[in-house]
Amino acid sequence: MEDLNEAIPAPQLHLYNAIPEYLSDIPVEKLDSILPGPALIYIEGNATPPIFISVLLHGNETTGFLAIQHLIKELNLDSRPAPRGIILFIGNIAAAKKGVRRLENEPDYNRIWNGDSLPEHRLAKAVLVELSKQQLYAAVDIHNNTGKNPHYACINRTDASFIHLARRFSKTIVYFTEPHEVISMALSHLCPSVTLECGFSGEAEGLNHVYDYLVQCLTLPAKTLFSPPSDKQSNIFHTIAKITLPDNSHLGFGDCRDTVDMCFRDDLEELNFTSVPAGTKLGISGKNRCSLRVTDNSNREVTDEYIRLDNNNIVTRKQLIPSMFTKNETIIHQDCFGYIMEPYPLKND
Repeated sequence: MEDLNEAIPAPQLHLYNAIPEYLSDIPVEKLDSILPGPALIYIEGNATPPIFISVLLHGNETTGFLAIQHLIKELNLDSRPAPRGIILFIGNIAAAKKGVRRLENEPDYNRIWNGDSLPEHRLAKAVLVELSKQQLYAAVDIHNNTGKNPHYACINRTDASFIHLARRFSKTIVYFTEPHEVISMALSHLCPSVTLECGFSGEAEGLNHVYDYLVQCLTLPAKTLFSPPSDKQSNIFHTIAKITLPDNSHLGFGDCRDTVDMCFRDDLEELNFTSVPAGTKLGISGKNRCSLRVTDNSNREVTDEYIRLDNNNIVTRKQLIPSMFTKNETIIHQDCFGYIMEPYPLKND
Protein backbone atom coordinates (compact mmCIF):
# COMPACT_ATOMS: atom_id res chain seq x y z
CA MET A 1 0.00 0.00 0.00
CA GLU A 2 1.33 3.45 -0.91
CA ASP A 3 2.27 5.79 1.91
CA LEU A 4 -0.01 8.84 1.87
CA ASN A 5 2.16 10.45 4.56
CA GLU A 6 5.27 10.68 2.37
CA ALA A 7 6.97 14.05 2.03
CA ILE A 8 5.31 16.20 -0.62
CA PRO A 9 7.41 18.53 -2.79
CA ALA A 10 6.28 22.14 -3.03
CA PRO A 11 3.82 22.43 -5.93
CA GLN A 12 4.89 24.42 -8.97
CA LEU A 13 2.54 25.91 -11.55
CA HIS A 14 3.08 24.65 -15.10
CA LEU A 15 1.87 26.81 -18.02
CA TYR A 16 0.71 25.51 -21.40
CA ASN A 17 -0.29 27.50 -24.49
CA ALA A 18 -2.12 24.56 -26.06
CA ILE A 19 -3.83 21.34 -24.99
CA PRO A 20 -1.13 18.85 -23.93
CA GLU A 21 -0.93 15.74 -26.07
CA TYR A 22 -3.05 12.81 -24.81
CA LEU A 23 -5.01 14.99 -22.35
CA SER A 24 -8.37 14.04 -23.86
CA ASP A 25 -7.77 10.29 -23.38
CA ILE A 26 -5.57 9.91 -20.31
CA PRO A 27 -7.16 8.19 -17.29
CA VAL A 28 -7.37 10.66 -14.42
CA GLU A 29 -5.15 8.51 -12.20
CA LYS A 30 -2.39 8.67 -14.83
CA LEU A 31 -2.46 12.43 -15.37
CA ASP A 32 0.94 12.75 -13.72
CA SER A 33 2.43 10.91 -16.71
CA ILE A 34 1.74 13.92 -18.96
CA LEU A 35 1.43 16.78 -16.44
CA PRO A 36 4.18 17.10 -13.82
CA GLY A 37 1.97 19.09 -11.45
CA PRO A 38 -0.79 21.72 -11.26
CA ALA A 39 -1.33 23.11 -14.74
CA LEU A 40 -2.80 26.26 -16.28
CA ILE A 41 -3.68 25.57 -19.90
CA TYR A 42 -4.60 28.26 -22.44
CA ILE A 43 -6.96 26.99 -25.14
CA GLU A 44 -7.49 29.20 -28.18
CA GLY A 45 -11.02 30.39 -28.90
CA ASN A 46 -12.91 32.34 -31.54
CA ALA A 47 -14.33 34.75 -28.98
CA THR A 48 -12.81 36.68 -26.11
CA PRO A 49 -12.55 37.22 -23.21
CA PRO A 50 -11.87 33.62 -22.14
CA ILE A 51 -13.73 31.59 -19.57
CA PHE A 52 -11.80 30.13 -16.64
CA ILE A 53 -12.55 26.52 -15.65
CA SER A 54 -11.00 24.69 -12.70
CA VAL A 55 -11.11 20.93 -12.12
CA LEU A 56 -9.58 18.41 -9.74
CA LEU A 57 -9.02 20.79 -6.84
CA HIS A 58 -10.04 17.64 -5.01
CA GLY A 59 -8.31 14.62 -6.48
CA ASN A 60 -11.24 12.23 -6.09
CA GLU A 61 -13.80 14.55 -7.73
CA THR A 62 -13.41 13.60 -11.36
CA THR A 63 -16.58 14.80 -13.11
CA GLY A 64 -15.08 18.16 -14.11
CA PHE A 65 -12.02 16.57 -15.69
CA LEU A 66 -14.11 13.96 -17.51
CA ALA A 67 -16.39 16.73 -18.83
CA ILE A 68 -13.35 18.61 -20.12
CA GLN A 69 -12.14 15.48 -21.90
CA HIS A 70 -15.59 15.09 -23.48
CA LEU A 71 -15.56 18.76 -24.48
CA ILE A 72 -12.17 18.43 -26.19
CA LYS A 73 -13.36 15.43 -28.18
CA GLU A 74 -16.83 16.69 -29.10
CA LEU A 75 -15.61 20.14 -30.18
CA ASN A 76 -12.39 18.83 -31.75
CA LEU A 77 -10.38 21.27 -29.66
CA ASP A 78 -7.14 19.46 -30.43
CA SER A 79 -7.40 20.71 -34.00
CA ARG A 80 -9.63 23.79 -34.00
CA PRO A 81 -10.41 26.77 -31.74
CA ALA A 82 -13.07 26.60 -29.07
CA PRO A 83 -16.15 28.84 -29.50
CA ARG A 84 -14.64 30.97 -26.74
CA GLY A 85 -11.16 30.96 -25.28
CA ILE A 86 -10.63 28.74 -22.23
CA ILE A 87 -8.15 28.97 -19.39
CA LEU A 88 -8.18 25.57 -17.74
CA PHE A 89 -6.68 24.91 -14.31
CA ILE A 90 -6.06 21.28 -13.37
CA GLY A 91 -5.33 21.21 -9.66
CA ASN A 92 -4.30 18.37 -7.39
CA ILE A 93 -2.84 15.85 -9.82
CA ALA A 94 -0.93 14.02 -7.07
CA ALA A 95 -4.16 13.40 -5.11
CA ALA A 96 -5.95 12.37 -8.32
CA LYS A 97 -3.29 9.70 -8.86
CA LYS A 98 -4.22 8.14 -5.50
CA GLY A 99 -7.96 8.76 -5.81
CA VAL A 100 -8.18 10.89 -2.67
CA ARG A 101 -9.47 14.37 -1.89
CA ARG A 102 -6.02 15.53 -0.77
CA LEU A 103 -2.82 13.95 0.49
CA GLU A 104 -2.41 13.72 4.25
CA ASN A 105 0.42 16.24 4.54
CA GLU A 106 -1.01 18.97 2.35
CA PRO A 107 -3.86 21.48 2.60
CA ASP A 108 -7.13 21.24 0.76
CA TYR A 109 -6.60 22.76 -2.72
CA ASN A 110 -9.91 24.58 -2.39
CA ARG A 111 -8.80 26.28 0.84
CA ILE A 112 -5.57 27.89 -0.41
CA TRP A 113 -6.87 30.95 -2.26
CA ASN A 114 -6.44 33.35 0.63
CA GLY A 115 -3.24 33.26 2.68
CA ASP A 116 0.52 33.28 2.20
CA SER A 117 2.11 30.88 4.69
CA LEU A 118 2.25 27.66 2.65
CA PRO A 119 3.76 26.62 -0.70
CA GLU A 120 0.21 25.92 -1.88
CA HIS A 121 -0.72 29.53 -1.12
CA ARG A 122 2.09 30.60 -3.43
CA LEU A 123 0.77 28.24 -6.09
CA ALA A 124 -2.67 29.84 -5.80
CA LYS A 125 -1.17 33.32 -6.02
CA ALA A 126 0.74 32.33 -9.16
CA VAL A 127 -2.55 31.25 -10.75
CA LEU A 128 -4.29 34.48 -9.75
CA VAL A 129 -1.40 36.57 -11.09
CA GLU A 130 -1.75 34.87 -14.48
CA LEU A 131 -5.50 35.37 -14.48
CA SER A 132 -5.25 39.03 -13.50
CA LYS A 133 -3.32 39.75 -16.70
CA GLN A 134 -6.51 39.67 -18.75
CA GLN A 135 -10.24 40.11 -18.54
CA LEU A 136 -12.27 36.97 -17.84
CA TYR A 137 -15.75 36.17 -19.16
CA ALA A 138 -16.73 33.94 -16.24
CA ALA A 139 -15.21 31.41 -13.84
CA VAL A 140 -16.52 27.89 -13.27
CA ASP A 141 -15.15 25.59 -10.54
CA ILE A 142 -16.38 21.99 -10.79
CA HIS A 143 -16.82 19.62 -7.83
CA ASN A 144 -18.57 16.47 -6.68
CA ASN A 145 -20.28 15.54 -3.42
CA THR A 146 -19.53 12.51 -1.28
CA GLY A 147 -23.02 12.56 0.25
CA LYS A 148 -26.35 12.42 -1.55
CA ASN A 149 -27.26 15.92 -2.74
CA PRO A 150 -29.07 17.37 -5.75
CA HIS A 151 -26.98 18.98 -8.46
CA TYR A 152 -26.64 22.60 -7.37
CA ALA A 153 -24.60 25.73 -7.96
CA CYS A 154 -22.86 27.95 -5.42
CA ILE A 155 -22.17 31.68 -5.58
CA ASN A 156 -20.22 34.03 -3.32
CA ARG A 157 -21.96 37.23 -4.38
CA THR A 158 -25.62 37.94 -5.08
CA ASP A 159 -25.11 40.18 -8.11
CA ALA A 160 -27.58 39.34 -10.89
CA SER A 161 -24.85 38.05 -13.20
CA PHE A 162 -23.72 35.52 -10.57
CA ILE A 163 -27.27 34.33 -9.90
CA HIS A 164 -28.13 33.91 -13.56
CA LEU A 165 -24.85 32.13 -14.30
CA ALA A 166 -25.67 29.69 -11.48
CA ARG A 167 -29.32 29.34 -12.51
CA ARG A 168 -28.31 28.00 -15.92
CA PHE A 169 -26.92 24.97 -14.10
CA SER A 170 -29.60 24.42 -11.45
CA LYS A 171 -32.70 25.86 -9.83
CA THR A 172 -31.00 25.09 -6.52
CA ILE A 173 -28.43 27.76 -5.64
CA VAL A 174 -26.38 28.15 -2.47
CA TYR A 175 -24.93 31.52 -1.50
CA PHE A 176 -22.00 31.32 0.90
CA THR A 177 -19.20 33.52 2.20
CA GLU A 178 -17.44 30.91 4.35
CA PRO A 179 -15.09 29.21 3.81
CA HIS A 180 -13.65 32.35 2.22
CA GLU A 181 -10.45 30.60 1.07
CA VAL A 182 -12.15 28.89 -1.90
CA ILE A 183 -11.19 29.60 -5.51
CA SER A 184 -14.65 30.87 -6.48
CA MET A 185 -14.36 33.60 -3.84
CA ALA A 186 -11.00 34.72 -5.22
CA LEU A 187 -12.36 34.71 -8.78
CA SER A 188 -15.52 36.60 -7.77
CA HIS A 189 -13.38 39.76 -7.63
CA LEU A 190 -12.43 39.30 -11.30
CA CYS A 191 -15.63 38.12 -13.00
CA PRO A 192 -18.93 36.33 -12.38
CA SER A 193 -17.99 33.03 -10.75
CA VAL A 194 -19.82 29.86 -9.84
CA THR A 195 -19.10 26.52 -8.20
CA LEU A 196 -20.89 23.48 -9.62
CA GLU A 197 -21.72 20.57 -7.32
CA CYS A 198 -22.42 17.63 -9.60
CA GLY A 199 -23.46 14.70 -7.44
CA PHE A 200 -21.29 11.62 -7.03
CA SER A 201 -17.96 11.52 -8.83
CA GLY A 202 -17.93 9.93 -12.27
CA GLU A 203 -21.69 9.49 -12.71
CA ALA A 204 -22.85 9.90 -16.32
CA GLU A 205 -25.70 12.20 -15.28
CA GLY A 206 -23.31 14.68 -13.68
CA LEU A 207 -20.81 14.50 -16.54
CA ASN A 208 -23.50 15.21 -19.16
CA HIS A 209 -24.97 18.02 -17.06
CA VAL A 210 -21.59 19.74 -16.72
CA TYR A 211 -20.76 19.24 -20.40
CA ASP A 212 -24.04 20.84 -21.52
CA TYR A 213 -23.48 23.73 -19.11
CA LEU A 214 -19.95 24.38 -20.37
CA VAL A 215 -21.18 24.41 -23.97
CA GLN A 216 -23.67 27.11 -22.98
CA CYS A 217 -20.91 29.14 -21.32
CA LEU A 218 -18.75 28.86 -24.44
CA THR A 219 -21.44 29.67 -26.99
CA LEU A 220 -23.96 32.06 -25.42
CA PRO A 221 -23.40 35.82 -25.66
CA ALA A 222 -23.12 37.72 -22.40
CA LYS A 223 -26.55 39.28 -22.88
CA THR A 224 -28.03 35.77 -22.75
CA LEU A 225 -25.68 33.95 -20.37
CA PHE A 226 -25.93 36.56 -17.63
CA SER A 227 -29.68 37.16 -18.01
CA PRO A 228 -32.50 35.20 -16.41
CA PRO A 229 -33.40 31.94 -18.18
CA SER A 230 -36.98 31.64 -19.43
CA ASP A 231 -37.82 29.70 -16.27
CA LYS A 232 -36.68 32.12 -13.56
CA GLN A 233 -37.74 29.93 -10.62
CA SER A 234 -34.87 29.40 -8.18
CA ASN A 235 -34.44 27.99 -4.69
CA ILE A 236 -31.68 30.06 -3.16
CA PHE A 237 -30.17 29.13 0.19
CA HIS A 238 -27.61 30.87 2.35
CA THR A 239 -25.05 28.85 4.30
CA ILE A 240 -25.07 30.10 7.89
CA ALA A 241 -23.15 27.46 9.86
CA LYS A 242 -20.76 24.54 9.54
CA ILE A 243 -20.95 21.26 11.45
CA THR A 244 -17.75 19.47 12.47
CA LEU A 245 -16.90 16.47 14.62
CA PRO A 246 -14.01 15.93 17.05
CA ASP A 247 -10.74 14.94 15.41
CA ASN A 248 -10.13 11.19 15.42
CA SER A 249 -13.65 10.41 16.59
CA HIS A 250 -14.81 7.00 15.40
CA LEU A 251 -18.18 7.08 13.65
CA GLY A 252 -20.85 4.62 12.70
CA PHE A 253 -24.10 4.71 10.77
CA GLY A 254 -27.23 2.64 11.15
CA ASP A 255 -26.74 -0.42 13.35
CA CYS A 256 -23.46 0.47 15.07
CA ARG A 257 -21.01 -1.37 17.26
CA ASP A 258 -20.59 -0.27 20.87
CA THR A 259 -17.06 0.91 20.14
CA VAL A 260 -18.00 3.98 18.06
CA ASP A 261 -17.97 7.48 19.54
CA MET A 262 -21.09 8.48 17.63
CA CYS A 263 -23.66 6.48 15.70
CA PHE A 264 -25.74 8.40 13.15
CA ARG A 265 -28.96 7.45 11.41
CA ASP A 266 -28.40 5.39 8.27
CA ASP A 267 -30.51 7.72 6.11
CA LEU A 268 -28.53 10.81 7.13
CA GLU A 269 -27.77 11.86 3.55
CA GLU A 270 -31.47 11.86 2.69
CA LEU A 271 -31.85 14.94 4.91
CA ASN A 272 -29.75 17.15 2.60
CA PHE A 273 -31.71 20.11 1.21
CA THR A 274 -34.81 19.18 3.21
CA SER A 275 -36.42 21.01 6.10
CA VAL A 276 -35.53 19.01 9.21
CA PRO A 277 -37.96 19.70 12.10
CA ALA A 278 -36.92 20.55 15.63
CA GLY A 279 -36.65 17.41 17.74
CA THR A 280 -35.28 15.24 14.92
CA LYS A 281 -32.86 12.59 16.13
CA LEU A 282 -29.63 12.59 14.12
CA GLY A 283 -27.77 9.93 16.07
CA ILE A 284 -26.51 8.70 19.41
CA SER A 285 -23.44 9.82 21.35
CA GLY A 286 -21.33 6.93 22.61
CA LYS A 287 -19.53 6.36 25.86
CA ASN A 288 -17.43 9.53 25.57
CA ARG A 289 -20.52 11.69 24.98
CA CYS A 290 -19.00 13.11 21.83
CA SER A 291 -21.25 15.43 19.89
CA LEU A 292 -21.36 17.76 16.95
CA ARG A 293 -19.85 21.24 16.94
CA VAL A 294 -21.59 24.01 15.05
CA THR A 295 -19.85 27.29 14.16
CA ASP A 296 -21.33 30.27 12.35
CA ASN A 297 -19.77 32.33 9.57
CA SER A 298 -17.78 34.33 12.10
CA ASN A 299 -16.38 31.08 13.56
CA ARG A 300 -18.35 31.51 16.77
CA GLU A 301 -19.61 28.34 18.40
CA VAL A 302 -23.39 28.17 18.14
CA THR A 303 -23.89 24.46 18.82
CA ASP A 304 -26.48 25.02 21.53
CA GLU A 305 -28.68 26.95 19.08
CA TYR A 306 -29.04 23.93 16.83
CA ILE A 307 -28.15 20.70 18.66
CA ARG A 308 -28.84 19.23 22.08
CA LEU A 309 -27.99 15.94 23.80
CA ASP A 310 -31.04 14.19 25.24
CA ASN A 311 -30.01 11.02 27.12
CA ASN A 312 -27.15 10.58 24.65
CA ASN A 313 -29.46 11.20 21.68
CA ILE A 314 -28.17 13.90 19.30
CA VAL A 315 -31.29 15.94 18.54
CA THR A 316 -31.99 19.10 16.54
CA ARG A 317 -33.01 21.99 18.78
CA LYS A 318 -34.64 23.98 15.97
CA GLN A 319 -35.77 23.50 12.40
CA LEU A 320 -32.83 23.51 9.99
CA ILE A 321 -31.90 22.81 6.37
CA PRO A 322 -28.69 20.75 6.04
CA SER A 323 -26.45 20.29 3.03
CA MET A 324 -23.48 18.06 2.28
CA PHE A 325 -24.22 15.60 5.07
CA THR A 326 -22.02 12.63 4.26
CA LYS A 327 -21.31 9.17 5.66
CA ASN A 328 -17.72 9.23 4.37
CA GLU A 329 -15.66 9.33 7.56
CA THR A 330 -12.47 10.44 5.79
CA ILE A 331 -14.18 13.44 4.20
CA ILE A 332 -15.89 14.30 7.49
CA HIS A 333 -12.52 14.60 9.23
CA GLN A 334 -10.73 16.26 6.30
CA ASP A 335 -13.48 18.81 5.72
CA CYS A 336 -16.70 18.79 7.73
CA PHE A 337 -19.85 16.85 8.58
CA GLY A 338 -22.07 19.25 6.67
CA TYR A 339 -23.55 22.74 6.59
CA ILE A 340 -26.71 24.44 7.84
CA MET A 341 -28.57 26.73 5.46
CA GLU A 342 -31.56 29.04 5.44
CA PRO A 343 -33.74 30.24 2.54
CA TYR A 344 -32.35 33.41 1.01
CA PRO A 345 -35.01 35.68 -0.48
CA LEU A 346 -33.90 38.07 -3.22
CA LYS A 347 -35.49 41.18 -4.60
CA ASN A 348 -37.01 40.79 -8.03
CA ASP A 349 -34.61 41.46 -10.92
